[in-house]
Amino acid sequence: MRRDRIPGTILAFVIGAGVGAVVALLLAPKSGEELRDDIADEVNEGINQVRKSGRDLKRRAQRVVDSAKDQVQDAIEAGDRAYSQAKNA
Repeated sequence: MRRDRIPGTILAFVIGAGVGAVVALLLAPKSGEELRDDIADEVNEGINQVRKSGRDLKRRAQRVVDSAKDQVQDAIEAGDRAYSQAKNA
């Protein structure tokens, strides 16, 4: 190896070691309490999402039911009018 490349090689090694140390710290296993807290947070977030989806579904279903009721009522009224007109004719 040429002497003029040694500083670059050492610098690359030091940078690589630093990056490796940072990655190791970031990916290191958490303590049991921290892991349980993270799991609980994720479960709570999932539960909240399910509740929100349920509320949204309920609102949409209620709109469909209300619309169907209106259509049935309109059909009943139209049938009553048609019957009255046929009866009077």
